[in-house]
Amino acid sequence: MFRKLQKGKKIELTCPHCGHRQSEPSRVISSFCGNCGEHFRVRKGIAIPNAALRVSGIAEVIPPEKSKAKSNTPKRKQNRRKKAEKKVAAENEESWLMSADGAEEGPRPLPRNEESSGRDETGISAGAFFGLVDEDEVESAESPPVGLGEKAQAKEALAEGSMAALIENQTAAPVEDKGKMPPNYVPPEKRKGLVEPSHDFSVRCFRCYHQQPVSKFAKSTQCERCSVYISLANYEVKANKQHTLRTRGDIIIRRKGGLKNCELACHNLTVNGTIDAFVDCSGDAVFRKTGKVRGHLYCRKLIVEKNAAIEFPDGVKSERADIFGRVAGDIICSGTLRLAKTALVDGNVTAFDIQMKEGAEITGEQVIDPDVSTELPVKMGFNPSVIG
Repeated sequence: MFRKLQKGKKIELTCPHCGHRQSEPSRVISSFCGNCGEHFRVRKGIAIPNAALRVSGIAEVIPPEKSKAKSNTPKRKQNRRKKAEKKVAAENEESWLMSADGAEEGPRPLPRNEESSGRDETGISAGAFFGLVDEDEVESAESPPVGLGEKAQAKEALAEGSMAALIENQTAAPVEDKGKMPPNYVPPEKRKGLVEPSHDFSVRCFRCYHQQPVSKFAKSTQCERCSVYISLANYEVKANKQHTLRTRGDIIIRRKGGLKNCELACHNLTVNGTIDAFVDCSGDAVFRKTGKVRGHLYCRKLIVEKNAAIEFPDGVKSERADIFGRVAGDIICSGTLRLAKTALVDGNVTAFDIQMKEGAEITGEQVIDPDVSTELPVKMGFNPSVIG
């Protein structure tokens, strides 16, 4: 029972081409005839021919006059003519033309125009045909064409100026005109004066005191003698701290900042607050407030601003020194020591040259020594064989 319900309904369709009847599903949209094989469409249960054109071959268009004459000729003559045409087609083996009326008779040969085949034709270009070229060029087009090899050039002429020829001759490539270059273009041979030199600076190791050059773009380095890591970062101290800072960058202590009971290693040191630490400075040391520096301070330039009081219990060594405030401790300077009228040095002074203004005071001994030196002795490192 259920199988009968599940079966789809079928309808009877009649082929619009040959009249053959066949059954199709009720939901069919289009189908092919089982007898003639033609395609047809189905609309509302009725088979209708397809809207597309039916093409069974290349049909020959025959004028009505010839068709009338063909119908008037007797059948014997028509049969003889057809047989002769088939024989000629078999000999030429180029027959391909077929008319709709003569589908059963087979293909017929393509007619040839013998008069046109023997005639020489001279073509013109498309530009001359459409009027895009002058008349002179049209006349030149009537002349016989030139062969491909008549205007060919020699290999030497083609190779001249090529990349292979330039490489073989080892000559420089031709430079374009200066007018095509940018307005700010400078030739390579004239760029030497414009290239900025690499301002490398010397870094002193805070373990073995070995000095080595480092690029200004470096963020860190390693001592080539004792292999210690050397940071090149800069720091700013804005509060009171007690931890150790070791770098060969710059350290700035702000007014509300300070370092106490710790070790400090840097390149340039600027103290605007308070300080009470062991300092190792390889650059300029600037003091603008009271403080105490323990241990030996070795710096390139010492500056003590006015109204500043700094204590150096173990002394200080520098290449140059400018004193405007008060210093308690011995000073050794390998260059010029300048004292302002507000300067006061409570200790001994040894320098290559001393310049004092009226009002400056030195409580200790003053020694001028042209052979004084402030270079630090290199300590024993982990790899002394590198330097010797």
